[in-house]
Amino acid sequence: MSVSFYGTLAAADAYFADRGKAGWAAASDSDRLAALVRGSQAIDALYEPRFTGRRTGGYDQVLSWPRSGATTVNGAVIADDATPLPVTYAAYEAAALELSEPGSLTPVIVAARTVKREKVGPLETEYAVADTSDDMIASAKPVLTMLDGLLYPLLRPVLPGILVV
Repeated sequence: MSVSFYGTLAAADAYFADRGKAGWAAASDSDRLAALVRGSQAIDALYEPRFTGRRTGGYDQVLSWPRSGATTVNGAVIADDATPLPVTYAAYEAAALELSEPGSLTPVIVAARTVKREKVGPLETEYAVADTSDDMIASAKPVLTMLDGLLYPLLRPVLPGILVV
């Protein structure tokens, strides 16, 4: 396994071959490797706050996994030196998205450039505008159902808010 990304290029190639994703194999080795790095970084950026446990090698560890004290949603203990297969598969899926559209998983948001209304001839479009910068960031993040499904067993459960009076 690389220090810069989850899994290996050969394993990613086999993963996509099994799924009939020819676009992956058509890219150069360097493009696929760069996509694996960006995909792994996106997994860590989007999901690390919801992973259980903490980085085994401390904060200086490049990737979020392996983790110590990590468990599945069902309470199964994950070995301190293990990177669960769903993390690797999610990184491969994120890499495929990054290969097809670099930067799509980590959008850059500039509030001053957000268009609320656009008119071209007789056609007019008005875009939804977020009230706060947090709302704007949340609305710009992609919804990644495939990744959510793969990583679900490794994420902290989302509990409804509890109001104490």
